[in-house]
Amino acid sequence: MTVASPRRRRAPAMSPEDRRDSIVRATLPLLAEHGGNVTTSQIAKAAGIAEGTVFRVFADKKELIGACLEAAFRPDGLAAELTAIPATEGLHKSLVRAVGAIGAHVDRLGSLMQGLAASGYRQDDRENADGGDGPMRHLGPISEALSALLAPHDGELRLGAERSTGYLIGLVFVDRLAGRFGGSTADPEELVDLFLRGAGSSTEEGPQA
Repeated sequence: MTVASPRRRRAPAMSPEDRRDSIVRATLPLLAEHGGNVTTSQIAKAAGIAEGTVFRVFADKKELIGACLEAAFRPDGLAAELTAIPATEGLHKSLVRAVGAIGAHVDRLGSLMQGLAASGYRQDDRENADGGDGPMRHLGPISEALSALLAPHDGELRLGAERSTGYLIGLVFVDRLAGRFGGSTADPEELVDLFLRGAGSSTEEGPQA
């Protein structure tokens, strides 16, 4: 009696754009873990597809990694998350949620870039042809969304909503950068407290005679 071999499971039908996005989403955490050494076999397994499907969507692994970097730095997801924070929650609570979202975004980018760097991966000129300003060129939509969140509280901010936006984003980035160089990162509550009240003691002493 001949036993029929099981059929290979076919990937469900998707549009080319959806298939591309699906592969990118599956690859991003693998890049943070394995860097440029990730194999297309690992990617296919994570995406639930045959390995050949990867190469029907991307010319090679380098093109796939480039698409992953583009997706990781894309600001629309974080901007939408900031826009969804209700202004009715009050300044402090809104800031805690915003700082948490921005910090998580920066952490994901840091893990991705650290994983790639550890594996010896380097971006070539073709991948840097879109301006070469790194993550800074993606801050516009994030700044706009955060500024809109702070706008109803303009009178509560000594520097106003627009200027405060830049300082707050910078504070989160510096905090995460400190963590990358061996320091400790603050939680959102700590950063918001520092942002709103400063680093000085809560009890001020007058000048000594």
